[in-house]
Amino acid sequence: MKQIPKRLGKEPLIEAIWQVQFEPEQPVGDLLPGILYAALKGKNPQLQFHRLPPADIPDAVAQFDPNLRFAAKYRMEESDSPFIFQVGERVVTLNCKTPYAGWDSFKEKILELAEAIEGSGLIPQLQHHSLRYIDFLLPEYAPDLTALEISLKFGDYAVQTNPLQMRLELPNGDCTHVVQIASPVEVHLMDGSKMGMIVDLETFIPSEKPIAWNNVINQIDRLHDCSKDLFFKQILTQETIDRLDPEY
Repeated sequence: MKQIPKRLGKEPLIEAIWQVQFEPEQPVGDLLPGILYAALKGKNPQLQFHRLPPADIPDAVAQFDPNLRFAAKYRMEESDSPFIFQVGERVVTLNCKTPYAGWDSFKEKILELAEAIEGSGLIPQLQHHSLRYIDFLLPEYAPDLTALEISLKFGDYAVQTNPLQMRLELPNGDCTHVVQIASPVEVHLMDGSKMGMIVDLETFIPSEKPIAWNNVINQIDRLHDCSKDLFFKQILTQETIDRLDPEY
């Protein structure tokens, strides 16, 4: 049984995202951002407000386009903070940029944002919320698919070094994971563009009914633990973990 590291010395995580999706009873895309900005600015005094291009697209058009339906219209961020708040007509996200601030800090911001959304009174319940982690593995840590716990075969072809894009949904107890893998991919980092492998892991708890806010708060740690468990026990090989300087 693999041990789950407390942290990795060579952290591959480039972005962590908490996302909520909802169907408002009335349009909120131009009202909710201002309310959240006022609520969040107390603990984020340098918070800056930015209008994004999707804000100019009429909702009557956006709601029928799957690429625009959950697009963010406004962004709020501080120059010296890794956290970005984004708001759309049916979506709110908290993005944590690299370097990752750690789960304790990320969770604290999630709860702060959740309190602000619930406190607005505009979104009494949610349709969906998820945690998503996007990792970028350099070739020295993941030269090909043998770095992952994946065995792929296409007819007589053993898929290892071939360029690949795949998406897979995995049930895991009460959680569901959406795993996306792409290799090779060029990523623009602070120290320049690099080629490598993307492992994109989104975790949520399926629900046929709208989700009450108290359930959202109670599920946050469960999503984190379930995602971390899958990443280290079912996605990365032990050899890959060892290359990333794990601390236990």
